Amino acid sequence: MSINHYATNFYKKISSKIDTNNVTGDKLLNITQCNHINLFIIKKIHDDWLNNFNKNKIPFFDYDNKETKEAQKNFMNILSKHIKIKPSIIPDIIIEAIKETVKLAANPSNYIINDTFKNLNEINGKNLKARKKYYPYHKNVFDELINNIQHFENNTIEKTDLIKLIAKQNLNKCEILIKELNSILEIDRSLFINLDINYSHNEELFNMNKKEYDKLLLDVKLCDTFQEATEIILDNLKDNYKHKLDDPKLIKILMSIKENY
Repeated sequence: MSINHYATNFYKKISSKIDTNNVTGDKLLNITQCNHINLFIIKKIHDDWLNNFNKNKIPFFDYDNKETKEAQKNFMNILSKHIKIKPSIIPDIIIEAIKETVKLAANPSNYIINDTFKNLNEINGKNLKARKKYYPYHKNVFDELINNIQHFENNTIEKTDLIKLIAKQNLNKCEILIKELNSILEIDRSLFINLDINYSHNEELFNMNKKEYDKLLLDVKLCDTFQEATEIILDNLKDNYKHKLDDPKLIKILMSIKENY
């Protein structure tokens, strides 16, 4: 089943307990049983507001002026005290927050890189410090980034630098968050398995089309052990590759699988 399926089902379970006509900012922190999902709901509101503000800037004003920036900050603070979500969009916001939280748990490195790059105009220590409050299980990741950024010019980095700095931290799946999500979503562990195995790169190894290949990967994800997953891969190899177990492409596939066990 897909992430969307679990997220939608979970919302249906809790929807009867939510007064959709009266969802204000103070209630968002406890709107679901999962603190991380609640924080991601607030993160979405903040990101959407800021992205919309930046998108609609017009070339008649100095937005970098100190007084302008202070006014923007004060305005944001006032708005944050008067959050009230329209009932019609509450399901979408909660479901999206659930899906985003699952993505973070499954692949913290990719998620933090993409989310940071998407929602920050400038990747600097100040912005990262403000952002880490949405990541209770990854605060140390942001602390390390903030510390490293001090060595860059203007305390600012580009996406390529961010990728390198995150890679150095060797982040794995967030098991504590996966456990928390599983307790409320009863989610299939296969959703947390990352297989960087592109069909076009491995087509020659298997006698199957892409649809059959995707089904093969799903079967692999559902295995409880690395040995079981390996046997499925080896059993489905073309005959001429069953005697080439040292083939670089095959080794890459097996290494990608092994990382998840």
